[in-house]
Amino acid sequence: MDTDEIRDRLIAQGKMRDDVELVNIWQDLRGRSEAELARLEGEPPRMPIPDEDGELENITAFYDVFRNSRTGRVIRRNYLRGDGSLLLADIEDPKLGRRFILHSPAGEPMVEWRRPRDFYNAWITATVTKSPAAVIVDDKKVSEFIHEISDRDFALILFLHGSHLRHPWNGDHGQPLKARTDTMRNFDRFDIVGVQTQQQAEAIRAMGFSGENIRLLTGELPQGSVVSDPPMLRDTGNAIMVANLIDLKRIEHPIRAVAKLRDRGIAVSLTVLGEGAARPKLEALIDELDLSDRVELPGYVNDVHERLTSASFSTLTSTSEGLPLSLLEAMGAGCVPIVYDITYGPRDLIDQGDNGFITPWSDIDALADQIEEFLSLEPGEVESMRRASVRSVERYLPEAGYLRWRNALAEMRLADLPAVGDEEVPSVSARKLACTPITGGCRVEVEIDGIHKSVAETLQLVVAGRELSTFFLCDQSEISFRRFGHRTVLAFDVDDESFSESAGETFDVYLRRPNDLWSSKRRISTPKRFSATTATAREWYATKHGNLSVRPRR
Repeated sequence: MDTDEIRDRLIAQGKMRDDVELVNIWQDLRGRSEAELARLEGEPPRMPIPDEDGELENITAFYDVFRNSRTGRVIRRNYLRGDGSLLLADIEDPKLGRRFILHSPAGEPMVEWRRPRDFYNAWITATVTKSPAAVIVDDKKVSEFIHEISDRDFALILFLHGSHLRHPWNGDHGQPLKARTDTMRNFDRFDIVGVQTQQQAEAIRAMGFSGENIRLLTGELPQGSVVSDPPMLRDTGNAIMVANLIDLKRIEHPIRAVAKLRDRGIAVSLTVLGEGAARPKLEALIDELDLSDRVELPGYVNDVHERLTSASFSTLTSTSEGLPLSLLEAMGAGCVPIVYDITYGPRDLIDQGDNGFITPWSDIDALADQIEEFLSLEPGEVESMRRASVRSVERYLPEAGYLRWRNALAEMRLADLPAVGDEEVPSVSARKLACTPITGGCRVEVEIDGIHKSVAETLQLVVAGRELSTFFLCDQSEISFRRFGHRTVLAFDVDDESFSESAGETFDVYLRRPNDLWSSKRRISTPKRFSATTATAREWYATKHGNLSVRPRR
């Protein structure tokens, strides 16, 4: 919380320039005058404000909590100034629900918000006032709400470190991560979204987004990670893995591959550099397979780079990744990668047989077979792969990364965000509605009236899971306007593949404007004479409330 101490330390370490300001919301608010606090927009405080009640617990000099004396549940949080006066009260009001009430230095209630995100967004808007400006977000929690700011003059940039899907190994049409659900639903409200791999960009486009705001803004290798002339003479069977000892990394897979190779009479040793909660389980597996002479878990070490330049090949068997830095560093040191087909990373880095090998995901036998094939290569072939491995990661050095960011910022244009509360897209009553089978899917034609042509031309079809967070968008395949009656016919082609990871799920159907808040989408009300239609394996039907939905064929 001590931003001054952190800033001084970063400047001393050469990690921050002296002209960079470091701001923490609470430290900033504590130092604001009443006039400066008045810049935060919200609702007028509602009276009465509940009195302090319950058991007081002092957390820090700037933060108190009050607990219900019977249940122990927190019912109030007080954020304080340096002089002990009340800055902000976070109250569980028994009548109004949660309330965030900002107080003046004199102790008077000034403004309030009903949700934490509204409070934080008000502070961001009041803080980022210089122009031009860009807010870069790489935190899951913040990205879940900052997109709700519509009246903004700054650019909003999202950087995705890892997968946006819960189970990316199953394909591109599954559920978003719980911590990414609102972010992905409002994906096109960010001016730029930086992803680390082309494979992830393709997965996002598979959800129906145009991808116009996607930029390849990868993580970077530290200086010195790429060895210009890596050693070529290495023990060919010496494998290395840099990974935390956690279930996500599935280190038991390469350990079992080493056992399979031993049983074939092939000598391979594996060193895993890292530490974590899975150590006892991995040590037990090593003992069970009698591999103590072939597998080593030295923990954290200070000579990672030296070990990488002496190892022959590296492996990675995670369930999922963003762009694994450990793989980049290993390739930069001349280690030939032999890795699973992980989402995401390997496909962007590895040309099969040229600078490494990608094996089927979760297939331990295939991993062992590929290692055996690698060990059978001629020395000249291995040397060529080492050099190709090094060359392929040079594009991830800081200089190249800086140019990618600079170009993205230079070309950036602010998204055209519809105003919050704008009702140009009301609940949509379809005058006619047809769901017609087409090759590989269904065409949905909606005839509506009373909607402006400029709005109609932009509308998207949203198909969203009722129980799951899975969703996808469809742009119009056709649009026609009828002069008499001022009616518009919108046609959308819905691909069956979009339902492929949602067996048994019912989806509800909406219309939405691009860049609009997810909450602004509108259900499609079916005409009275609409009859359920079967298209391939799914049935398009009217719910008991008369809205369009689609479910597996009964």
